[in-house]
Parts: sequence; structure tokens; C-alpha cells
Amino acid sequence: MGNDINKLILTNKQILMEILHISSRGQIVIPERVRKQLQLKEGMRLILVQRGDTLILRKEETVEEFLDAKGWTALSEQSLKDAWDNPDDEKEWKKYL
Repeated sequence: MGNDINKLILTNKQILMEILHISSRGQIVIPERVRKQLQLKEGMRLILVQRGDTLILRKEETVEEFLDAKGWTALSEQSLKDAWDNPDDEKEWKKYL
């Protein structure tokens, strides 16, 4: 795509895709039509889920439903694996075990 294209919208009943720009402070703007459709209001909290190179934003109140559908256990296991499979921690634990 050339630099002259600053917005791409692909739509069907399920998908809306837009190209967003990240500010120097790492901020993005959720387009007005998306905010209205999802009833997003100022001050609402969103959950950011990263999976590989994919980012997903969810309303805070729908995150439990999302995690149940996507496998809360798998997400928890990966998070714990990252925390527990740490060689520096292993050295510390061996002092006490």
C-alpha cells in the first residue's frame, strides 16, 4: 500500500477493519463509528489481549466470556510458565528447598 492511503475499511456484518496510527506516546484513537456501535464511553475500561502479533481490545465486562471461549486455562498456563520458567528464580528457590 502506498503512503497516500491513510484509511482502509473492509466491512461485512462481522468485520470492521481500519488502519490506525500510533502517537508518539503510544496512543491510538478508536474511530467514532466504532465507539458508537460498541457503546464505548469516556472512562470505560478496556482489556488489551496480545496473542502473538495480534492485539484484541475487549470491554472489561466481556473479558471473562472471551477468556472462557478462548481457553482461560491455556492463557493461565502460559502466563505461569513464563513466570516459573525463570533460571534466576530457580537459583533462589534452590537456596530454600
